[in-house]
Amino acid sequence: MTIAPGASVLVAYEDAALGWYDAELKDQVIAYCREILSAEVESVEVGLPANTPSVPLEEKLREKRFDWIIFLARLGDQGRFDEDRDGPRKLMVYTRRLAHLASTFGTVPQSAMIALKKAVDGLINQATTIKITCPYGTKLIGKPNPKVSQTDESKDGQTRDGASKDVTVVRFPSAVSTPVSAKTFSGQVVLRQGLTSTGSKVYEPPNLPIASEVVAHVTCGRIERFDGAEEDAQAVRAHYERVADLFGIEPMFVDSWHQGLHPGTDTSPMPEEDLCLWGETLFTSPQYLHFHTCGEYPPGEICWMVESPTVALDGRNLYENGRIQVEAFEVFKPCLDQHPELRALF
Repeated sequence: MTIAPGASVLVAYEDAALGWYDAELKDQVIAYCREILSAEVESVEVGLPANTPSVPLEEKLREKRFDWIIFLARLGDQGRFDEDRDGPRKLMVYTRRLAHLASTFGTVPQSAMIALKKAVDGLINQATTIKITCPYGTKLIGKPNPKVSQTDESKDGQTRDGASKDVTVVRFPSAVSTPVSAKTFSGQVVLRQGLTSTGSKVYEPPNLPIASEVVAHVTCGRIERFDGAEEDAQAVRAHYERVADLFGIEPMFVDSWHQGLHPGTDTSPMPEEDLCLWGETLFTSPQYLHFHTCGEYPPGEICWMVESPTVALDGRNLYENGRIQVEAFEVFKPCLDQHPELRALF
């Protein structure tokens, strides 16, 4: 990711009072772009995510052509799979606190995380069979779909030839694998904490806590049924129906899944305290595998979080109980040798 000297940068931020992004982080990002990168910087407060464009952001974009938009706001995530190659490059920042930026989550070089992502993506794409399990009973088997999950990456770690393959924004840090199509996957996924929004569209309530485990039965990327304690299973069914009716979409569809990559992810959000913050923070951790469901498009509208996943490629564990097995695959050796910061993470 390169922001050239003299580049025109717009920092789009949300009010720190909303509790997601520090005001200090915004100030530091603006100062860094001006003083270190020698960029021309303007800023705009964009407000909460919504299902209509942000008026302040649109006004800014009409006033002036920018080279980059840096999002310190959740609405930057909403169109992350959209095809939009004519406007400014978009950088979505997941280090929401100044402390996150100063931690390993923010200080491991972006080039190192892109190299790790490329290694994980390559192993997944080369597999014949993929098996996803977890200690709580998840068991799903399928195969990669190269048309969807194989990447043709630019130097920024983004794909050049299709938003269905990966996000079209630049993520900082680059902390999740490229989505894998779920069309060939069958089995069951155990839902423990509840359902969260994918952050694509806005609806209320965005999350559904559940008191007991609900099992989603999947056949070739289609949800056949939800089983569990009747109160929780029925609540899950009703949540899917409500969201699907709201947007006129297919509810019982599993579009894709991806795996967290960054062991430095902040683990402090607790699902029982804020399910939304938990889901939108922990998805970058190897301790979680993240499914996009409800809607036949990425990223759908409802997310599943699988805890402590094991991902086996042709019988060899790439992930084991939420840990990337970097010593088990030769492809990681040059990656770790070139980026010693990664070795420290594992």
